[in-house]
Amino acid sequence: MRRLLLWGVVLIGLYLLLGLGFHIGWKEAREACRAQMAARGEFVEPEVFGGPLALAFDLTWWPVYAGANFYHDGTIFATPCTH
Repeated sequence: MRRLLLWGVVLIGLYLLLGLGFHIGWKEAREACRAQMAARGEFVEPEVFGGPLALAFDLTWWPVYAGANFYHDGTIFATPCTH
């Protein structure tokens, strides 16, 4: 039973670590896109879900976001600049 619990904790930790990497990569891609749009004089939407709320969503739902981004734009870090 302890071994099973240990494996569960390891898998959850790995899942959250991958989610953290996804959060950081996607945030950097969005910031770069916002900078490009602002440099072109386009409207830049404000960040709606920021800070701890965005981190919580990205840590838990990163497979859904990555799958949808890849399906629609061909990259897991989709932004308005990748359309």
